[in-house]
Amino acid sequence: MGELDTRPFHEAMKRKYNEEDAEERASELCSLWEEYLKDPDWHPFKVTTVEEKHQESIDEEDQKLKDLKKEMGDGAYRAVVAALMEINEYNPSGRYITSELWNYGEGRRATLREGIAFLLNKWKISKRKRGMW
Repeated sequence: MGELDTRPFHEAMKRKYNEEDAEERASELCSLWEEYLKDPDWHPFKVTTVEEKHQESIDEEDQKLKDLKKEMGDGAYRAVVAALMEINEYNPSGRYITSELWNYGEGRRATLREGIAFLLNKWKISKRKRGMW
């Protein structure tokens, strides 16, 4: 969770440069934005109160995000915002990417029970292959 989707950056660079230059420039930009995402001093969130509960949302007036949207387009902006929201949800103080157990078949987060069942199944299969069962 919190990993930056690089495809929108590549698409934006393809519109501006040839294929080879676009790849290099997109990689540089992705690295730059990954560093921004890890920076705990950058806090592009605003806190609002809804029914006496505090909620954080993206500050649309943040200068870095405004510049990104202007220069790279809506796709790159949405990728950065999605990564920010995921990082903020899972680890707001550390600002690092965390892994998530995922149920690809159903396109959602997996429950702990599903993860354990999957691991037990893999373990049983590996035991059978080694002739231990």
